[in-house]
Amino acid sequence: MTSLEELRKINARCIHCRACQYAYSGEPDREGETEEYTGMLQGCPAGLYFGWEGYYNSGKQWMARAFLEGDLEPSKELLEVVEACTTCGMCESQCENYIDTVAVTEALRAAIIEAGVEPLDKHKIFGVRVHDESLRNPYNEPREERTKWFSGETDNQEVKVAYFVGCTAAYRQQQIAEHTASILKKIGVDFTVLSDEVCCGSPILRTGQREIFKEVMNENLEMFKEFDLLLFSCAGCYKTFRNDYPAMSGGPLPFKVRHVVEFVYDLINEGKLKIDTEYAKKVTWHDPCHSIRHVGLAIEKEILNNSDNWLIDSRKAEKAKEAHFEIPRVVLKAIPGLKFHEMYRIKGDSFCCGAGGGVKAQFSDMALSTSKERLKEAASTGAEVLMTSCPFCVTNFNDGIKALKKEEEATGKDLSAVGSKLKVVELIELLDQLI
Repeated sequence: MTSLEELRKINARCIHCRACQYAYSGEPDREGETEEYTGMLQGCPAGLYFGWEGYYNSGKQWMARAFLEGDLEPSKELLEVVEACTTCGMCESQCENYIDTVAVTEALRAAIIEAGVEPLDKHKIFGVRVHDESLRNPYNEPREERTKWFSGETDNQEVKVAYFVGCTAAYRQQQIAEHTASILKKIGVDFTVLSDEVCCGSPILRTGQREIFKEVMNENLEMFKEFDLLLFSCAGCYKTFRNDYPAMSGGPLPFKVRHVVEFVYDLINEGKLKIDTEYAKKVTWHDPCHSIRHVGLAIEKEILNNSDNWLIDSRKAEKAKEAHFEIPRVVLKAIPGLKFHEMYRIKGDSFCCGAGGGVKAQFSDMALSTSKERLKEAASTGAEVLMTSCPFCVTNFNDGIKALKKEEEATGKDLSAVGSKLKVVELIELLDQLI
C-alpha cells in the first residue's frame, strides 16, 4: 500500500502555483453562456466553503511536505482540515506537473491516523460498521438484507459476469440496483449478484483507515476472482476497484471491470443496441468525479507511465482521456428527443456534487452547500432534468433540492433559477425504461 513517504517525490513537484484551485486554470479567456460561468472559476469545494489556504489542495500539498519533514505534528485539528475534502480530483485535473494530488491527500490522512490520531467521529463509525461481520456496510444495515431487492438467482458460480451492487444502491438507492439488474437482463447479460458482497472500501480508504480497507479489498478480490467481468452502477465502487485495488494490492485485477453506462456505450458504439423510445426533455449532465474524472486521469497516467517519450505520448494520453469523458455524452445523444445542454464546468473540469471523500457524513453543511452550487450551475443551462450516474450524486443533489424547496416555503422566494425545480434522474434507470 502506497504510503505518504513513498509519495514524497510526487509531492515535491508542487511549486504552489495554485492552479489547482480553479476549473479551466489554463483557460482564463474561456467563454461561457453567461457572465457568471465564464473564464477560470474556483473549482475546489472545500476551498470555496471554508476559504482558507489549508482547505485547498495547494495548502494540503504543503502540509503533507511539512508533515514528512517533521515540521507539522499529527493532531485532530490537522486531520479535521485534511478530511474536509471530497477527493473529487479537480485539483489533479488542473496540475501541469501531473501530481497525484488525491493520492497525497488520502495518504496524509492515513499517516495522521497511523501516528495515533483517532479517525473523526463519523468516519470512525464507517470503519466499525464495515468491520462488523453482521453488517459489512457503513449504513448499519443487516448484512443478510444486502440482496433483498434482487429477484434473480444469487451466488450463481456458473456464469462469468457479476454485478457488484455497492452499499448505497443495496440499502439506500435500491431503485438503481433494480433498474441495473433489469437492463442487464434486457440486453442479454447472464449475470449474478453475490450475497456475501461486502463494502468496496471506498469510504474507508478515503478517510485514511487503511487496515480495514485492506481487509475488505482482499475479501472482494478473493470472492470475485473466478468471474471474467464485474459490472458496476456505483461510480465510487467502480473507481475503487478499477484504480485503487491495483494500486493498493500491488497487482492487477483478476477480472475486467466496467461501469454499466460504459457497457451500454460499448453496445451502442458497436451497433448492437439502438434506443427507439423518445425522451423529450431538456437535460444537463453531471460527470460523477469517480467514474469520469478519476478514471479519465487514470487512463492518461497509465499511458504516460508506460511511455518512453512523453512529448509524443502525452497527446495520445490526452486523447484517450477525452474519449473516456465523451462516453456518457455519446449515450445521451443516442436517446431520441433528448435535448442536451452542457453545464460550463464539465468533464475533467466538472464541479463536484459535494458528497464524496467522507464529507457528506462528517461535514454535512459543506456537502449541502456544494450540492447547491452545482444545482445552480445546472439550472443556468435551462434544463429541466439533471442527469448523472452515481447513487451518491443522486442522493446529495436530491438533498440540495429539498433544502432549496424548504427555503422557498420559508421565504416565499422563487428559487428555480438556482435549481429548486430540477428533477434528478439516474441514467441507468432511464435507459432501463427506454430500452
